[in-house]
Amino acid sequence: MAASLLALGASTAFADAGVFDGSGQNLHQIGSEAVQLVSIHVGITLGRGPFLFDGTVPGMDRAEYSCAFVLRNLTARPVEVQVGFPVDSEFARDRGPVSASDSKAWVLRYAFIARDELTTYHVEFVRRVPKPAPDEFGSLFVWKMRFEAGQTRTLDVQYQIPIGMALASTRKEATGGFRHPDFGSLLRLDGGMLEVAGYTTSTGASWAGKVEEATFTLITEPFEGYLDQRGWEDRSPVWATPEQVKKTETAFEIHHPWWFRKISPDGWEKVEGGVQWRYKDFKPKDPISVTYFLTQFPRLPEEVAPFVERIRKAAGTAEEQSAKLQWVRQILLATYGKEPEDAAAKSFAAGQLWYAPRKDFSISLLTGAQKAVLKELDARIAGAR
Repeated sequence: MAASLLALGASTAFADAGVFDGSGQNLHQIGSEAVQLVSIHVGITLGRGPFLFDGTVPGMDRAEYSCAFVLRNLTARPVEVQVGFPVDSEFARDRGPVSASDSKAWVLRYAFIARDELTTYHVEFVRRVPKPAPDEFGSLFVWKMRFEAGQTRTLDVQYQIPIGMALASTRKEATGGFRHPDFGSLLRLDGGMLEVAGYTTSTGASWAGKVEEATFTLITEPFEGYLDQRGWEDRSPVWATPEQVKKTETAFEIHHPWWFRKISPDGWEKVEGGVQWRYKDFKPKDPISVTYFLTQFPRLPEEVAPFVERIRKAAGTAEEQSAKLQWVRQILLATYGKEPEDAAAKSFAAGQLWYAPRKDFSISLLTGAQKAVLKELDARIAGAR
């Protein structure tokens, strides 16, 4: 799953193993009455890519997937099925047919492996041309499996893909773009960058019977520690020119912003290193998704100064600057869980995806970093009067 940083959205990329008929451009999903998908166990580990993260394709972060599917032939006769793993990638869509050499390159690019106790399968990457309907998959990894009468097999699938990236609004409702006619939008407080990883389960419904059990484990903690350290992007490499460094610093004054995440669907529980969903009699439908929003709020006290300078430049007169700094202070506290007192600030905060006011909010409950940021902001506000 991957999307250009300049795209307006990023999409979930891979799906459960499903049953498909046809070949090449004529592939289409069907249902199997013979083979049951007994169980699904999926592990997703988020991490950095092989290069410095700089907002380009080579620098994308990465998600690694490890899947185990127990499949059972319910009939008293041999059965052959064509298994398909759809991919909904910015780089896999809207192109022509795939040659044999290109197919091999795609399999190697995603390190895609499908095997069971007996066989390591020959996997092909195919693309449907012309582009299928919006609710159909256009690009897939496919292979064929044969089951003897009553046979049960455990299919292991492993692959790795770039994490999707996009510029995004943090507003709950789309406004036709990142800009909105209020001061918070002028400061880019309702926008930033998102990174999204996921797993689409719906194709798992194409097998016979029901999925007796399913677990999806998402390992997040190492990636989130890296996200704290990395910030908006990795620091410019030593070969970057002074002009390139200055351009980056001008575009993103706050290098280590506050970020928040959204995980869906509900019903997950914390486990060591991340979160997990557990199901019995699972009905494949809702995708697994985690989205990280990197905002334009400072997370470190040393980055409060450029944050305040941007506010002052946008506010106008000294009196207006003081008023706007107080307004932004309420928005910052709202990200910590405090309900704003100012009506305009409350309206802005209530429209944000991150807004979750706490009835038990207290300054004493803030983290050391949050207190340091607030202290530095208060000092800057006092100096602006």
